[in-house]
Amino acid sequence: MKDRIERISFRTRKQSRQDRRARREADLRQTRPARVARLLALAHDIERRIQAGGFKDYAEVARLHGLTRARLTQVMNLLLLAPDIQAKVLEMMARAGREPVTERQLREVTNTVVWAEQRVVWSQIAQRGACRSGLLLLAG
Repeated sequence: MKDRIERISFRTRKQSRQDRRARREADLRQTRPARVARLLALAHDIERRIQAGGFKDYAEVARLHGLTRARLTQVMNLLLLAPDIQAKVLEMMARAGREPVTERQLREVTNTVVWAEQRVVWSQIAQRGACRSGLLLLAG
């Protein structure tokens, strides 16, 4: 049998820490669609597929997505938002760990079905979100 020499490269602990820090900082600079924007897009997709006959009812959707009916109702209630608020939500971008608006805050908006009242609550939430996350584009 021939002796096999295997080359193993080692990284010092300091190098790996620097690599992790650089990756973490790069991740913090990247933006992605906000969580609520993705949920609203999912709600639109589910509604479209139900209307097209892809799903029989919401119970089937909940089963296939691994959600409870109550959770699916929360997601689908995002469709009750005024169209202009939906447009703003769909445009939202977020950085890692810095969501501009949470879904729970949007539930405050959907507590009323009157769009004028929704806009008042939305403007208050958007102002708080803009101050908290530094995203001034939400105000308005």
